[in-house]
Amino acid sequence: MNQQTKNIFVHLKRDALAGTVTGVMAVPLTVGICLMSDYPIMTGLYTVIFAGIISFITYLFRPGNYTGMPGVAAGLAPALALGVSTFGMENMPFVIALTAIFQATVWRFKWEKYILRVVPHYLVEGLLAGVGLKIVLKFVPFLYDIEHETDTWLNWEREMVIALSVVSFVLFVMLYKYYKKRMPALPYFVIMVTSFLLSFVLPLPRVTIDSIPFQLQAPLPHLDGMNQQETIWTLFKMVGFALMLGTIDIIEQVMSHVAIEKIDPRKRKADTNNGLLPIWVANMGATFFGGMTNLDGLAKSTTNTVAGAVTKLSNLFTSLVLVLVVIFPSILAHLPEYALGIIMVYSGWKMIANIANVRSEGRYALIMAAVCGLLVFELGIFEGLLLLLGVHAGIQFVFMRRLGKSTADIWLEFRETFKPDEHIEMEIADMMQEPQVPVLNKWLKSVNKHDLEALMNLYADDAIMIPAFSSSVRKNRDEVKDLYQDLFEKDDVKVSQVDVVTHRVDGLKIDSGVNELIWKSGGFEKRNKLRFSFVIKDGKIISHHSSLVPDEGLSIEHPEAYKKLYTV
Repeated sequence: MNQQTKNIFVHLKRDALAGTVTGVMAVPLTVGICLMSDYPIMTGLYTVIFAGIISFITYLFRPGNYTGMPGVAAGLAPALALGVSTFGMENMPFVIALTAIFQATVWRFKWEKYILRVVPHYLVEGLLAGVGLKIVLKFVPFLYDIEHETDTWLNWEREMVIALSVVSFVLFVMLYKYYKKRMPALPYFVIMVTSFLLSFVLPLPRVTIDSIPFQLQAPLPHLDGMNQQETIWTLFKMVGFALMLGTIDIIEQVMSHVAIEKIDPRKRKADTNNGLLPIWVANMGATFFGGMTNLDGLAKSTTNTVAGAVTKLSNLFTSLVLVLVVIFPSILAHLPEYALGIIMVYSGWKMIANIANVRSEGRYALIMAAVCGLLVFELGIFEGLLLLLGVHAGIQFVFMRRLGKSTADIWLEFRETFKPDEHIEMEIADMMQEPQVPVLNKWLKSVNKHDLEALMNLYADDAIMIPAFSSSVRKNRDEVKDLYQDLFEKDDVKVSQVDVVTHRVDGLKIDSGVNELIWKSGGFEKRNKLRFSFVIKDGKIISHHSSLVPDEGLSIEHPEAYKKLYTV
């Protein structure tokens, strides 16, 4: 039994509360994305329920992130709608099955890093901005639609809906602005509850729910009535569409992983490759009931994290909330369209606004992101992204040629992108033998590779070490080796450099500074900042001192704090 399984119920109350909160806010988001995707709402709810269960199961033995919640993604909604209009709803399970096969292949061979190298992330930001614009324009009419149309467009009923939408939108934005770091689900609660109550007293258009029974069926293509040439061409288009859908899904998932890792309250490292496992498994499983694609959405994942989730057990409670909605669909029948419009318009606007994050990468990246967004909006996700990738490649080719590089050199650099990481490791090994490389750099590389032999070659035979986590002074290289052997028995040990100052005295080089020691214990990441000093002579460490950085605010004016620190 691994550590995740052992500790799964330790934080039951926190995970239950967080998952329930996330489930409530996931309802309107799922409804809105389904409408944008031209999918039945019930199918979207089935997809999120199933994805939440799969995410929890895979977390038990191959955790990707720790607090993310999967579901249908707004960024893929126009792509799914395009698939429905192109291939028909009856063929979408087969298309998504192809997508899942592609994603499983990427996961198996860890190709996601190469996809990210070929498709710059600023183009993805532009793509999402184009999708966000589509979402905004799709749901703006929800903010002024009325239940009873009249010959006069602007009547009292429409004025009432517009006024209600404006006031509610301002309230939603204000609540989101002030509570997004403490209670990100609060604006969703307020809008849903108030709109639900108002639906009983005001003539407001409501969301229409079609009853779709949960049925299992093999995801096979339906190509009846086509000749052989039409069949081959349609299958070819399906494969291309699935590759596009899978690539966008993978990139969005990787980007989500980075964001979820940053907001993890326990600072645990997210494993990107492990994070793809529940995505493709859930996608493949969803094809048997006509489900949609899924990924760890930032809105739901952020809500889950801020609400207090510690493990993926919270995903089960989110799924449970959606199960109750499926059992009692009348709950959704009282959701006014204007409330859904507010949530989706704001979601689309955030996707557009995120393009501002590209500004720090320069004018070229910002221009390309903006053009990508416009092309995606005008031509579609598949056509817009492919066209701009071609333009980007052409610009890079011309730029390199102007730098004096030959076509052969450019092609060689492109091929280097797809080389496995082993050649990088070889370069590190060569670096360890290079006398010009600082000893401190070699020490960092050796520790992070857990290369005990290379590490010991950096110490003199009579090296002295005063370690931070031991009361024993190590007086030679063998004793130093014993300490590192114990250290490397911890999970995922690594060191990052925080600060360093170097000076020389009488032929000795002295490196002093601060680094951060990181490892895992009980499935959770531990971090300690350490002060260090290396005394180096003739390329060997002759003295190594390390100590814990004191707690912030600790000073000699507070001797009791020192006493407490050193008597624990």
